[in-house]
Amino acid sequence: MKDRALAFVLGNDNVQSLSALIGALETDERLDDLEIHLLKPRLGLNRQIEALAQTHGKVVVGFSFTTPKALHTLQVVQQIRQHPRSDTLENVALVAGGPHPSGAPQQTLDMGFDVVVVGEGEISFPALLHALYAGSSLEPIQGIAYRDETGAHFTGRSPRVENLDDCPPFAERFNLFSSIEITRGCPWGCKYCQATFLFGGKTRHRSVENVIEWVEASHRNDKSHIRFITPDAFMYGSDGSRPRLDLLEKMLRGVNAVVGKKNTYLGSFPSEVRPESVSREAVELVRQFATNDNIFIGAQSGSQRMLDLAHRGGTVEDIYRAVEVTARAGITANVDFIFGMPGENEEDRERTRKVIEDLAGLGARIHSHAFLPLAGTPWEDAPPGRIDPETLQLLGHLTGKGQHFGQWRRQQSAAKAIGDLRDHKP
Repeated sequence: MKDRALAFVLGNDNVQSLSALIGALETDERLDDLEIHLLKPRLGLNRQIEALAQTHGKVVVGFSFTTPKALHTLQVVQQIRQHPRSDTLENVALVAGGPHPSGAPQQTLDMGFDVVVVGEGEISFPALLHALYAGSSLEPIQGIAYRDETGAHFTGRSPRVENLDDCPPFAERFNLFSSIEITRGCPWGCKYCQATFLFGGKTRHRSVENVIEWVEASHRNDKSHIRFITPDAFMYGSDGSRPRLDLLEKMLRGVNAVVGKKNTYLGSFPSEVRPESVSREAVELVRQFATNDNIFIGAQSGSQRMLDLAHRGGTVEDIYRAVEVTARAGITANVDFIFGMPGENEEDRERTRKVIEDLAGLGARIHSHAFLPLAGTPWEDAPPGRIDPETLQLLGHLTGKGQHFGQWRRQQSAAKAIGDLRDHKP
């Protein structure tokens, strides 16, 4: 029988977090001989976990998930715990991490997990693995929640990574590639968003030289499409409020030198830009160094009252200016709006519809979202948002013109799952 194994439950929504976490494990020499497996739910998790448990002395199974996926994860964990041959899984530990577990560690323990990693996992997760495999106490490990025979324990948040250069953005040795995280942390603290509360208000950036190193790693593995993870693509290298376009240009020139403009994406999925960071100079960098013909701009509401209530920062005028600047450069503005935020009234909805109509007239495409209360945010206990009939009618009209798209239907379905999770009793 082999000594130890680590398995991650892989889904379309956690590839980025898992590839970065596995990359961090690859840098730990003490884990060089650790077997790492990626479990695919469609192949039957219980069967895959049981097979590992039968051939290894200790198995750790890791889950990384968001709030909309939490109810589904609960159901999966219940199936594992209620397995007809659960006695064969006594050497298996279930560990959770990611946005939802970090924001709701007690609830996540109540879902049936043995340990929860709270916050950034690059430092605490390897330490946790060492302890679990050695059978030693978990008490000294900072940044976890766990349950033992004496009850639940919480050791605080995980230590934050001060230098992103110390953290691989993906797992090259494991051939698991994803977008490159270039910035972590956000100073704005929007009440609906987890970024500030999960990663802190201080922005930390991967250095230009380190970004290029990982672009080269991606390229030599025939993964040449380069996209970035960042709260605001135009704020790379800055404090999050005052741009450093000189550093952004230097980074983009370096990326282009490796993979070319045709393989470089900036300000499009999976990142966006804040309206106040959009300038003629910033948009020109997209035109000069990126292949995408669109950028995502986070407006969120057309009501100044709602922007202030959400602690969004910026103004409605910033939104108009950003779309105008983008349109003049010949780039399409995909503008995010969140409908049904807490405290929204009919006057706010009317103002937002007016802004949407105006932006569509400027050539923008509207990207719609229904508000979801995310764990660990100031609005985590608020009811999910719904889109009113008048706004739905407007969005339907814009859809017919090719000027609207979004996930609001799927998010309203996720809202029911969040409600069901709140009703769950351990």
